[in-house]
Amino acid sequence: MVEQFARSQKVPFDFFAADGVNRYDSSWIPRCWQEQRIKMDLHQEKERIIIIDEVQKIDNWSELVKKEWDADTRNGRNIKAILLGSSRVLLQKGLEESLAERFETIKMGYWDLKEMQEAFGMSLNQYIYFGGFPGLVDVIADENRWRNLIEDSIISPILSRDILEVEEIRNYALLRQVFELACIESAKELSLTKLQNSLNSGTVPTIKTYLTILDQTMTVKPLQKYSPSVIREKSSVPKLQVYNSGFRNRYVQHTFEQALTNQTEWGRQVESAVGAHLANHSILDGFELMYWRNEHKLECDYVLKKGERIAAIEVKSGSAKNTEGFEAFKKNYPDRISSALIVGPEGLPLEDFFRLKLEELL
Repeated sequence: MVEQFARSQKVPFDFFAADGVNRYDSSWIPRCWQEQRIKMDLHQEKERIIIIDEVQKIDNWSELVKKEWDADTRNGRNIKAILLGSSRVLLQKGLEESLAERFETIKMGYWDLKEMQEAFGMSLNQYIYFGGFPGLVDVIADENRWRNLIEDSIISPILSRDILEVEEIRNYALLRQVFELACIESAKELSLTKLQNSLNSGTVPTIKTYLTILDQTMTVKPLQKYSPSVIREKSSVPKLQVYNSGFRNRYVQHTFEQALTNQTEWGRQVESAVGAHLANHSILDGFELMYWRNEHKLECDYVLKKGERIAAIEVKSGSAKNTEGFEAFKKNYPDRISSALIVGPEGLPLEDFFRLKLEELL
């Protein structure tokens, strides 16, 4: 995408990839930068773009970039830098520590339904089950291969590379167990104590820390319960939610065809897919994603919050589920709710929901 953008501009550019570069080679980024300066002088260019892919793979990358950027600023050189990285945690840490007030973040989420349909002709049901992974579309007909590939090319690199590069994980086996159970239980409430009992390992604070890390990597999001009281929000039982349906279905026992013909399972598939779409866009559109449940166990599936404004979303994929909790939530907070949607056959069709501009709800 960035190469397409750069080619559309009239500004000359060079693309460098840190793949295969020794992570401790502190001269690699300065050499790439110096090459741009030489070309600018040689061709008498007024500006130039340097693009560095997988920049987080270079140790101390943010300090190295800061040094070159500041040198160009002092000398009046107009070199624009585009830094790309697949590790959100590692990138953000470097940006905050060294490049404060020098950068703009462009966040990239998982592919949505519209993109998957337009690029690959993916059906709505396929998207709900397999999620927005463009690199895996060609193998979804072979589900065993799909599961192996999502494990080897996406999940394992996130858990064993991206996280371990930036966080000190003392119990990697527990981290993976927390991830797998959170995926299986997506769209369900699960207290940290029950999670610990299910795993029979670790402590509640450790599991809470691991869930926070997984949230930062956009794999699993622990949703807090909405309440006007911040203290109650922070102390609530989390509702676990994957950021992409593919994460959940890597581990479930139902195949795609089995899920389609099982009303209860497909209802969970739909609710989790709606939640994944909302979780993804909570990062891109800047709102908080929560849920609501009262003392009478009435629940509203998802609550979007931005400042004082909230929006309620209830997922109803079959006739068995009532909307009593959704109606109770609306009655509790009539002055705060800017939008309230039922998603499914009796409300907004799923396909329309996935194409909705969510920021307009708030």
